Amino acid sequence: MAERSVSGKLILKRGKDGRVRAGHPWIYRGEVAEVVGVWKAGEAVSVLDGQGRFLGRGFYNPRPSLVCRLLTRRDEPVDGAFFRRRVEAALALRREAGLASDAFRVVWSEADGLPGLVVDRYATVAVIRCLTLGMTRCRPWIVEALRSLEGITHYYGHDEEVAGRLEGFEPLQGWIGEAGPAEVEIREEPCRFLVAIEGGQKTGFYLDQRENRALVAGLASAKTFLDVFCYTGAFACQGLVAGATRAVAIESSPEALALARRNLELNGVTDRAELREGNAFDLLRATERRGERFDLIVLDPPPFTRTKTALEAAARGYKEINLRALRLLNPGGILATFSCSHHVSPAQFEQIVRAAAADAGVIVRVRAALTQSRDHPILLTVPETRYLKGLLLEVV
Repeated sequence: MAERSVSGKLILKRGKDGRVRAGHPWIYRGEVAEVVGVWKAGEAVSVLDGQGRFLGRGFYNPRPSLVCRLLTRRDEPVDGAFFRRRVEAALALRREAGLASDAFRVVWSEADGLPGLVVDRYATVAVIRCLTLGMTRCRPWIVEALRSLEGITHYYGHDEEVAGRLEGFEPLQGWIGEAGPAEVEIREEPCRFLVAIEGGQKTGFYLDQRENRALVAGLASAKTFLDVFCYTGAFACQGLVAGATRAVAIESSPEALALARRNLELNGVTDRAELREGNAFDLLRATERRGERFDLIVLDPPPFTRTKTALEAAARGYKEINLRALRLLNPGGILATFSCSHHVSPAQFEQIVRAAAADAGVIVRVRAALTQSRDHPILLTVPETRYLKGLLLEVV
């Protein structure tokens, strides 16, 4: 795939370069004065301020409201060598932090200087998710750059349908090149987990919770444990291997729950585990009515909102599940509660949980504020790179 010369120029309106100069890579349609020269949707253009000064280069696509994301602030070509440098820098960051294992996030979009690209490693498979039209056109360069990742033998495309509709591309859900295994086994010490690669929306494993799982497991010995929205059972497995006396895992997806059952078997802890399929809100209410109580509870729900307009309804949902969980805790019990909704800020999440504790009639101590694992780095100038927020709470 040969590099194309960059002749298109995106010129910002006067006074609309503040966000970019402050370190954020996003440019919206309303900030653009004009696009001149030769360009095609999804190709790199030079970005200039209203006075013609160079700001950087990024993929331009006039279709969505977010029309450009800067890839570089240097006057350099966006080519195969560019992608190799970016991937090598991302890998160096993970290795330095001791996070490069057989399962980790290799590239985290804006945080690794590759906005619109997410890459996860699962054993011998690299799962590549393109979120922009520009990134889909660079897939050969991306695959080539990932060849420096030792032990990777197969590449799987897992684009999001929503991104495809917004950006105007056909999402890839399948193997890039030679077909690989439909399922792999990974290690997250001291546990092993099965990960579905060809699983549609259920592909993968929540790598962003790795460090939080280790933290919770360290508190699980001799405790009864409730894992709500358990997905494929990672929190429950880690807790049981660490010595929890009993774990109940709740999940609405039968496919995810089936894999959770196999993960429990793989780690030899099925005798102390109970899986419950159904709506978490309904099952929490039923659990409370039965008088069950737990020493340790994890709430790790999917995003309750993907838009700002649904924020109020999402807040009600978060408050409800936290209220129910707090009522199910024994005195001195511990709750690890999370939100992965981009539009719920850490301050808003804390306010929601505070209100839930008040309605539950309990006083809680914050033992730790939690966030995503370090292989999902956060840029201070790009708050969108921080999406997972959590609280480790103790009933006092």
